[in-house]
Amino acid sequence: MSAAKDKKPAVLIAEDEEINRAILREILKDKYRILEAENGHQAVFCIQAEETEIALIILDIHMPKLDGFGVMEYLQDTGLNNKIPVVVTTSDKSADVLVQAKKNHAVDIVYKPFRAAEIRKIVDNLVEICKLETSLESIIEEKSVYFTNQYEALKKAAKALRRVKWEDNIKSLMSKLLPGNEAHSGRIRVGTELLLDGLMERYPKYGLSKSINKAISDATLLHDIGNVIIPDSLFDGHRASAGRAMVQIKKRPIAGSELINLMFVNSTHQLERKYAYEIARYMYEQYDGKGYPIGVVGDEIPICAQVVSLCHRYDEIRFLKDGTVKPHKSVMRKIQEAEYKAYNPDLLEVFEVLSDTFDKTVMEEYNKNKEK
Repeated sequence: MSAAKDKKPAVLIAEDEEINRAILREILKDKYRILEAENGHQAVFCIQAEETEIALIILDIHMPKLDGFGVMEYLQDTGLNNKIPVVVTTSDKSADVLVQAKKNHAVDIVYKPFRAAEIRKIVDNLVEICKLETSLESIIEEKSVYFTNQYEALKKAAKALRRVKWEDNIKSLMSKLLPGNEAHSGRIRVGTELLLDGLMERYPKYGLSKSINKAISDATLLHDIGNVIIPDSLFDGHRASAGRAMVQIKKRPIAGSELINLMFVNSTHQLERKYAYEIARYMYEQYDGKGYPIGVVGDEIPICAQVVSLCHRYDEIRFLKDGTVKPHKSVMRKIQEAEYKAYNPDLLEVFEVLSDTFDKTVMEEYNKNKEK
């Protein structure tokens, strides 16, 4: 193993066969500083020496002196399993091995022979997630005064970011930060994608595409993140007058969008970050300029935020906190007749054209979450 440290994240390859270490080294050496161990004891020594530098461990299950499960037990005993993700490797595809690996907190399993693309994808995603986790924890430590009683929830959420897909990471994060909000977010997501597709077909001027629409709909998962920083609990009871509460609520879009920027500063998912930022910052703006926090007008509001704003308002009117579900047509009528000035006429046209499909889509999502 190399003693020299550089700015690359370190990956420990613990594998008893030299040929397998060489393959993994070749796959990862361009982006990572490679540490190597040929048995479990060497792996533990390396972890002890480099624990603050290791971003990820690729761990063979079957090794001499101390096997991979023994190394994972060491990580659990020292609490490092919460800090360093472990990807186990094996040629044994039995269910017992998979169950044991998951029981020992392995975040993924890779079967031999290795496929370069699979290895790169798994390692890149997990290292990125760890950067996000570290970034979020750092933000929480620095800004904890603003998080009030959400501090511990945020800390727990930072530990939840251990999955491969970006959208799964965000779902996991938001379910920890805003428990019970998943159904609402799911409806916003499917409604947003449907309306974006409709705009794409009818109005090329917005520059939408299937890939952009998917990125925007993924980004909607963070639309309520400002509620984490300035939670409703601050306004419970008689702690704040309605006027003072509204002053704080109007700070949510800026606080949430800035948190998104800080969280994803080193992320490769910059397209999702861009849309998540725009949605969080502008979704409470209105087309007639009477929204907040800035009061921007018309198409100065990013189209992603315009669409999410409409979906959010629809959801707010239709799906009440007491479990009541209002009829779709009455919600449509309220938006189109009483609140139409708040929304882009192009968007309202698409909303009308897709009315029945929109109703069906959000109700399918509602029923899916109701059954869970």
